[in-house]
Amino acid sequence: MCYLTNFLPLRNLTLNHALVCIAPRSRQLRFSNEVVVQYDSLVSSLPLPDLVHMIQGAPPDVIEAAGLLACSTCVLVNVGVDREDLSRAHMTYFYDEDICFSRLGFPHMLSPHNAPPGTGSIQAEVYFSEKYKPLTGSPDDWIEPVIRDLRRCGLLREHDRILSRKAMLLRYANVIFDLDRSAALETVHGYLDDLGIAYCGRYGDWGYMWTDESFKSGELAAERALSALRANAEIPQSIGYSSAPARHQEAN
Repeated sequence: MCYLTNFLPLRNLTLNHALVCIAPRSRQLRFSNEVVVQYDSLVSSLPLPDLVHMIQGAPPDVIEAAGLLACSTCVLVNVGVDREDLSRAHMTYFYDEDICFSRLGFPHMLSPHNAPPGTGSIQAEVYFSEKYKPLTGSPDDWIEPVIRDLRRCGLLREHDRILSRKAMLLRYANVIFDLDRSAALETVHGYLDDLGIAYCGRYGDWGYMWTDESFKSGELAAERALSALRANAEIPQSIGYSSAPARHQEAN
């Protein structure tokens, strides 16, 4: 991520703050470390289901709509091998129902710094979703099934030595474009628009985005936030801030 280094001196970046509550009426953010801050404008790249549940007084129809937004969950299994000639392609897909992973990547082919000389690495992606195929058990439970299927595919040979094995969980992976998405997204985005919360990124726009598209989405969200601030600056202070959004009444 070295291309972001030049941005660091431009703004104050605060780490180790986990957001737990957004109070749109008082425009306050509360964090798990009990820090509370005021905000003038808010831009969020949080996944929409998580964001909605953090908003104080979010109405039931919005909470229900956020629950209908589907996304895959990914278990990443990383395997280190004592051989580097594992594949001719740096990424490959599997559509076989009896193979537990859907995609494989070979990080050692992308950079010589990703694995020691003479060794190789495999990253397997095993997919689930809270809505359609919930993950049960631990991500570590999928290490041995992945290794088993790598051997079945012939990518791991009988005498290959496994140097490392590790699993990790990505709760949000790819947005699922099911039949609920369009209407649910319209409800959630409409509510956030009413609150003046700008959203961006794959999980804010709730779509499929490459890195450059995510940057553009963030830029557009920042422009919306700045435009709202400029518009509010032209309104007499006596008018104040509306405590209830136009399309949704705050829940009791």
